[in-house]
Amino acid sequence: MFANTSVTAQRGALDLKGKFREATTPVFENLYEEVASGREANRVISEGSKKDYRQKLELELKEIRESELWQAGAAVRKLRPKLN
Repeated sequence: MFANTSVTAQRGALDLKGKFREATTPVFENLYEEVASGREANRVISEGSKKDYRQKLELELKEIRESELWQAGAAVRKLRPKLN
């Protein structure tokens, strides 16, 4: 898959891999700890049990859908060639 990306994407990945790893390692370590400790499951169960969960979830998802990053992704996906 990597070989099928643009030269720009390949070069960026190779040149910046150390910086990306350095920036994301603490995030992934925190995520792992949340899951391993059971806190993530407890939060999901607690939030999912609330009567207004669906309404609050829809507001949170709307915020993501309307974000600049999500809108850019939608625009790029429209440019993809159709596969048979």
